[in-house]
Amino acid sequence: MQSHRRLLRSLAALFCLLPPLVAQATSYHIDYVKQQLQQDFAGSQGSLWRISQGNVITGYGTAEDSWLLQTPNCWGDPQCNDTGALQHYADSIEQDIAKAQHWVDITTLVTYPDGIFQRAIVRGLQQAQQHSPELTVRILAGTPPVMGNIDTSFTETAKAYLRRLKEDLGDMADDMNISVAGVQTSWLYSWNHSKIIAVDGHSSIVGGHNMWESAYGQVDSPINDLTMRLQGPAAEDAHHFADLLWQFTCRWKDGVVNKTLYVDLEQTAAAMGSCPTQFSAPAVPAAGDVPVMALGGLGFGMQTPGGTSGGIPAANDSEARCSRLFKDYVNNDQEYSVANPEEAGLRALVASAQHSVFISQQDLIAPCVGPFAASYYDARLFDVLADKLIEGVKVQIVVSSPGAKQSLVAPYSNMKKMSEITDVLQRKIASRAQLSDADAKQTMCDSLQLAPIRNAEGVATWSNGYAIGNHAKTIAVDNSAFYIGSKNLYPATLQDFGYIVEDAAAAEQYRYFYQQPMWQNSQSAAVVDYQTGVCL
Repeated sequence: MQSHRRLLRSLAALFCLLPPLVAQATSYHIDYVKQQLQQDFAGSQGSLWRISQGNVITGYGTAEDSWLLQTPNCWGDPQCNDTGALQHYADSIEQDIAKAQHWVDITTLVTYPDGIFQRAIVRGLQQAQQHSPELTVRILAGTPPVMGNIDTSFTETAKAYLRRLKEDLGDMADDMNISVAGVQTSWLYSWNHSKIIAVDGHSSIVGGHNMWESAYGQVDSPINDLTMRLQGPAAEDAHHFADLLWQFTCRWKDGVVNKTLYVDLEQTAAAMGSCPTQFSAPAVPAAGDVPVMALGGLGFGMQTPGGTSGGIPAANDSEARCSRLFKDYVNNDQEYSVANPEEAGLRALVASAQHSVFISQQDLIAPCVGPFAASYYDARLFDVLADKLIEGVKVQIVVSSPGAKQSLVAPYSNMKKMSEITDVLQRKIASRAQLSDADAKQTMCDSLQLAPIRNAEGVATWSNGYAIGNHAKTIAVDNSAFYIGSKNLYPATLQDFGYIVEDAAAAEQYRYFYQQPMWQNSQSAAVVDYQTGVCL
């Protein structure tokens, strides 16, 4: 391990010495995604998607993977003993917020931050306030129906969270400019799902983790998840995505109906009298050389920057529709596609692969619960995956074990069986390559690896009997570029945000510290594996 880390440090140093022309030439995948988005989503360039140069994939200490915030990170340990991964994540939050001089943005999913996450936020804010008393803090949580309207052990209102936050902050809270909002943008259909901690347009923490210790701490059935940290201009994109959420919040904050169904806004006395719709901080000079594409999507109910023209034609896959009673917006609505270029961007990232695709997700299949889940799968994504398999590109997929859950009220799986994925892939291959079912199956099995997640080889459940869950939302292609964010690859009409990074050193660390141990421990459970000859 140590020798491998020394090699990675040497490689990183080598890449830093290469001239700018070489660094520019390595952005093939981001450039490919950009070209696809410019064709159909030019109006939202600069708002919902943007490429920035000069970023640094950051981390504290000397560990190469300190920017890669994965939990529980207990690969190979059937007991999943505490590795310090969650504490490192919390320390990263505290350290970034503590440096804030102007602005802190936090977006998440209710319930609001608790446990180790809340303590990190509070300690960071206490330190920041001491040197920056004019600091602006925006905390916004997506609120599925009812979950932001009442206070229970599973739900919390903005008023209750702000009260809890002020109690934790102590006497200084009354002088702090803090706005807290619980937001649903379309009743039953859409709410914030992004997970962002952005500071001063300088640093950001973005990924899949909800800020719930009960899901990620030393519990009986911890959930696997992935988030990343960076420093540089891409952090400003995270703030601007939060701006869009706050513009909706401030537009719909008044009136009984709006307050009941859409926006629950609470503010400290110092924040009263204005609604913070626009991030503001001095520009931060570029500190590195890593290109990053920020990708966002607005779900339903929000105003789309650049208007509603453009978009992509309907997928016209009747099998992807959950019910004839409800419209399949994800696959068949052009205006929805305009508001959610992130979906097309991630499909383009997969399409850019020349040699390999790696996907780690909760599911590729949606729950099909009408009316708010009317799409069974992303038909266009399966088209792209089928094309890659037909081309012979190696595709490796790890998802939650069917039936996975963290507790009785916290499911982390939609599928009933793994073959739901292979059934769609085989049918798509047969159609797109005009093959018999038998030949389509063989084509799929020649290049696919598909497994439910395992933290330790041969261990299918935690000690409490719960199947193992995966909540990561990540894609990697050709060991060169990767996406980490909050966007599920199964249909989910929510607000989401993430980054595509193209950097040789970071991609190698991603592969070595995340992808490789995940597959090594999950491979024995594979339902399809071209390496071992397992084929359904």
